[in-house]
Order: sequence, then structure tokens, then C-alpha cells
Amino acid sequence: MANVVKARCAGVSRLLSWRCWSRAQYPSTTTFHLDAVSQKNDRPTSGSISRRLKDEADTVIIGGGVVGTGLAYCLAKAGQKDVVLLEKTELTAGSTWHAAGLTTYYNPGINMKKVHWDSLNVFKEVERETGQDVGFHGPGTIRLASTPERVDEFRYQMQRQGWNKAPQWLLTPEEVNQMHPLLNMDKVLMGLHNPGDGHIDPYSLTQAYAIGARMYGADIYQQAGVTGMSMRSDGSWNVDTPHGTIHAQRVVNAAGFWAHEIGRLCGLELPLVTVQHMYVVTGPIPEVQARETELPVIRDLEGAYYARQERDGLIIGPYERAELMKMQNHWVSDGVPPGFGKELFDSDLDRISEYLEAAMEMIPAVRDADITRDVCGPITCTPDHLPLVGPFMAPGLRNYWLAAGV
Repeated sequence: MANVVKARCAGVSRLLSWRCWSRAQYPSTTTFHLDAVSQKNDRPTSGSISRRLKDEADTVIIGGGVVGTGLAYCLAKAGQKDVVLLEKTELTAGSTWHAAGLTTYYNPGINMKKVHWDSLNVFKEVERETGQDVGFHGPGTIRLASTPERVDEFRYQMQRQGWNKAPQWLLTPEEVNQMHPLLNMDKVLMGLHNPGDGHIDPYSLTQAYAIGARMYGADIYQQAGVTGMSMRSDGSWNVDTPHGTIHAQRVVNAAGFWAHEIGRLCGLELPLVTVQHMYVVTGPIPEVQARETELPVIRDLEGAYYARQERDGLIIGPYERAELMKMQNHWVSDGVPPGFGKELFDSDLDRISEYLEAAMEMIPAVRDADITRDVCGPITCTPDHLPLVGPFMAPGLRNYWLAAGV
């Protein structure tokens, strides 16, 4: 989601300033072909680039989703000159436009919790600065523990909580039931609560980032896909588009499920694969309609799904175990189909039926609800489900940055 999948712009902008270590180094799975770099790439740009695109840039960001636009906003606001974002079709195309938009303060890692905290603050800042409503809802999140092992995990997380600014505390079953009275409490042993987070509209957030980035001097070009990349001998880059070539001091690959193909343009094999993620939207539920306040987001960790309020119903999204997960492996070998941008996959409710049954057991009111819409769209994952964020480390490669992967 927006905060976990696609809104780490604050952390990335700090990395661009401080050159921190990045987990984007995969010696066993990622290669960089040095023959992609040679003196022949020290060619000038193509003169006056068409469509009035810039010839020169400090940073070229590839990808106009919530991550790319967020990074453009943060870099431009931080004072970097000549930030250019290139989007092959239109902003939000890819994974952003169909995302459920969960935003959370929680992360099992101490450092990423700080990034989550910063990200939610950026959401508020960009809305205030641009006047663009980002559709943020902050009912809080409750993670449910229904096994003794999960209870131990929650207690362990609370031992590390002192490092973090975001509030977090444990809930008794009675407190969980008070905050979310629609739950079946038979199996709930404990809750872990993060107040103030929730969900956001990824489309509106992207538009706000784009407005803010332009306000601070960044240039955003749509219908400007990247067709080639080559590193010059001084470590700067030529970035080719159908409209000409931009000479950039650094590049950032924030291209979502196109990031693998963008990497291949300069000989990189990135550990990314596209997964089909499904969620369903219910019709009105009387118990939800009767509430005066919004229900907190629920993450049922044993049931492996999330549930959040959407108008008078709920959105329920599972994370399938490996044998049920449907991956677009052929996109790695054959590439993303040309023209794919704001399309969805055919839904397969049978594949997620056990997760929907778990949701109905935990939230009995869902049993009588109609499914009014189901969404099955592409998201990008890494082997350890952590994002590729930071400078790419490979012999001979310089000034190449990543902001990709869920």
C-alpha cells in the first residue's frame, strides 16, 4: 500500500543526501554488465529535445506512481534543482491507481518505522501546501493476536517501541472489542494498536505530490517513456526517450512493475517479480452504517488478510500463501505487455476463498454482505518483501538509485 508499497519518499530523499547503505545489493541475484558502460556513451544529448523536455537534469526519476512523484516532491522541496520525472503513460498508471491505500505506522523493523512515521507526516504536509485533498483517514489500526506465539511477538515489539515516535500499545480483548465491536472475540488474545494511521487515496496523494513537486520547481513529463540508458565515464547518465536524450547526474528507478525492464536497459537484473493481488469491496453492512465513527483497520495475522471500512461496507484483502500466490513470471522473461497501464487481471475468488471465510469468521457481519466489486491488480515484490531503496551497489556502477518493490 501507499505507505508500505509506494510512499517512502522521505526516506529515499534522505538517502540521496547522505549516501547511506542500502539493501539494494544482491550479489547472488543481480548483475551489472560493465560492457554497458564505455567511452562511447560520452555522447552529447540530442540537441533541443522535442516537447520541450529538459536536456539536463540533476536527478531523473523514472516512474510516475506514488513513489516517483513523492520522491520528486521531497527532492524539489529539499532544494535540489532540475528534478525531472518521466512517466511512460500517465500518473498513477501501474499499481498506484488500484491500490487499497493502507497506511501504517507499524513495521517490524526499527528503521522502517521511522520512515513510516515520516511518510504519514509528509501526507499531511503536501495536503496543506497544495490544497489537494489526499483522502487520508486515520481511524487507527489493530493487529490481532490469536495464538500465544503472536502474543509473544507483540510483547517483543513493545520492548522496542521506545525507539519510535509513533504511538503504539497493547490492547486487552475487552479493549479490542470496544474499539471494533463487529469482531468475533472467541479467538482474540490480544491486540496491538497504532492510533492515527489508517488509509489514503493513492490517486489523490499522487496528484498532490505532482502539484507540490511542480510548485517547488520539478518537471514532470507524461507520455515520456524511457527507451534506453547508458552511464558516461564520469558516472552521469544519458536517459533516452522517444523525444530525445536527457543528461542526468543521477537516475532513480521508481518504475513499479516496469522496474525490472528499466534495469535491463543498462544490464541490471533486479530481484523483482509481479504478483496478482486481490481484494474485495462489500456493499453496505447495517452494523457499519449504524456507526458514528469509522472502524479501525484490522490486520488478522493468522487469517492473513486486512479489513478496512469503505463507505458503509468493508474492503477485505488477503495475502495468499506461496502455493496459492499467482505470479507474473513471464513478465520477467518476456516483459510487461505493451500498453499495459491501467488494466486489471481477471478475478479468481476461489483462490482467496479460505481468506474470505476467515474474515467472515472474525467479522460475522460480512457473511450477509454482498461483494459489489473485486479488484485483481499487479504489485511488485522482492524475495524478502522489503523494498529496494537506495543506491545500487555494483562494481563500476555509479549514481543509480532504486525505489521499487513492495
